[in-house]
Amino acid sequence: MKRIFIPFIALMALLTGCNQGASTSEDISKLAYEWEKAYFDTDYEREQELLYEEGSFEVHKSRDKKDSGLKYGNIRYEIYYDESLEQYYVFTDFKSPTGSNAVKDELLIRKKDDEWKIDKSNSLDIVREDISEKFDREACINCK
Repeated sequence: MKRIFIPFIALMALLTGCNQGASTSEDISKLAYEWEKAYFDTDYEREQELLYEEGSFEVHKSRDKKDSGLKYGNIRYEIYYDESLEQYYVFTDFKSPTGSNAVKDELLIRKKDDEWKIDKSNSLDIVREDISEKFDREACINCK
């Protein structure tokens, strides 16, 4: 009986670990969506809630909020994880809901007080090719 029980426990631990990784990627993609949605809605208050450093992105401070109609399913999310720095790189690609141009955004997501936040200041330094060469892609959501 012990021969069956030990491999079963090991298998359960492995499957739990795999499911947590998928869940984390989905959580990260939803955070990236929340950022893109707040940005295109010019929702300054929501942007500030999502930022790693509040006040580091104030482009929409004096603009009126609107509904852009941006949907989670319309965005492609490529997710990379830097284990040594414990941070995520997310590349979003989608058609702008406010125009006909294509949007390509790079986001750095770091933990602050047990919450994942968008580090917009350091997102500006991300080069997609460098990240995709250096790290394995953890997930690609809404990829076709």
